[in-house]
Amino acid sequence: MTTFDPHAANDCASDASLLEGLYQLVVSGHTDSWEFEQLTNEVYERLMSTYSVAA
Repeated sequence: MTTFDPHAANDCASDASLLEGLYQLVVSGHTDSWEFEQLTNEVYERLMSTYSVAA
């Protein structure tokens, strides 16, 4: 039986929101703003924590 994990749904929505924000900044040409840097760092951190391989 599969259970619904509300935290996973929130993480997914949060990830989508981060990527949407990053996309909007790129499309509007605001890649030199502090918001772009902050979103880029957050996306990078999440990717590293999800896909990093222990050395």
